[in-house]
Amino acid sequence: MSTPLLVRRSASRRALVDELAQRYGGRPGLGALLCDLPGRAHRAPWARLLGHRVEQAWGWEAADRRTAQWWPQGVTTSGDATALGSSPAGLGERRVAVVSWYAKPVAGPGGKDENHGVRLTFLDLDTLRYRHVLLVRPVRREDGQVRLEPVTAHAGGIVWAGSWIHVAATGKGCVSAHLDDLLWLPDGEEDTAHGYRWVLPTRVDHRGGVEEPAPTSAQPGAKVEKLRWSFLSLAEGTQGPSLLVGEYGRGEKSTRVARFPLGPDGLPAGSPGDRRTTYASEVVETGVKGMQGVADVAGRLHVTTSHGPWGAGSLVTAQHGAGLAGAAWRRTAAATPMGPEDLSWSLGRLWVPTEHPRRRWLVALRPVG
Repeated sequence: MSTPLLVRRSASRRALVDELAQRYGGRPGLGALLCDLPGRAHRAPWARLLGHRVEQAWGWEAADRRTAQWWPQGVTTSGDATALGSSPAGLGERRVAVVSWYAKPVAGPGGKDENHGVRLTFLDLDTLRYRHVLLVRPVRREDGQVRLEPVTAHAGGIVWAGSWIHVAATGKGCVSAHLDDLLWLPDGEEDTAHGYRWVLPTRVDHRGGVEEPAPTSAQPGAKVEKLRWSFLSLAEGTQGPSLLVGEYGRGEKSTRVARFPLGPDGLPAGSPGDRRTTYASEVVETGVKGMQGVADVAGRLHVTTSHGPWGAGSLVTAQHGAGLAGAAWRRTAAATPMGPEDLSWSLGRLWVPTEHPRRRWLVALRPVG
């Protein structure tokens, strides 16, 4: 055990997904999804004016740029997916970005507020076509039928590791879905998913926790707080791939970054004698307030911070060598557009989505240093 911080995998819901697949005519897979992308993104011709480190930027269709219901947060790419040494079935040679959005409540039938949860946007970076997929949780009802429920989470970070997609769920850790479980809903069934044709059921949950007792070295007897999974990225290093997880914090809240080792299948690696429980191999208090995303670029940590809907975002960086502790942070002001969120270092670029209506882009940045 390297640290007391841990993440523990739930029982699998694959049997419930199997029932859904049988009901809806099978599992069409990632390849079929990537051949069914009706949305069209566009390149921003003035991208470099959006921030000092911006190389390129892409915008969404008008309805997605303007919506006050859905807010983009997390980002990952097919470069992350293939970093473990294998390519997900159906991906082929495509370069794909995936962006997570969380929903704010809207008025439902009868005027009662309802939350549509989380959606994932699959964007082909060469054709600039995209589609939204609703993230769902399969649940067995009292009558024995399996139904779809929205996944209510902030979705502040996302990692595509092999065929798995991990979505940050703050105090709950993360939820994990397997791309083989993608489902297409036939006519008459899309209403069960708020109008979405494609849904991705979550197969397992990864709940954050603390091994007890967990005294700190500085204050013997003091308890270590459970990590808030605000955002996450895929990190590669000498110890193998890992989930790099960070906390958004203001005021007295902690602002830690932790690493959780990944196995070759893309899931948290487990520990000796307990494949379901993975301990953080490294954790440090950064002191950087308002972190929105983190990525490790060849030993230099990059962190995004936001300055409201009208202020340009910053990149905060530190060269940490083999470890996180003792890093000295340096801020690059106006590095990103306003409202930067999660980070991913993949396909040779830093990727970041911006969240504010009418000022929403997927941006590719040059790393610092």
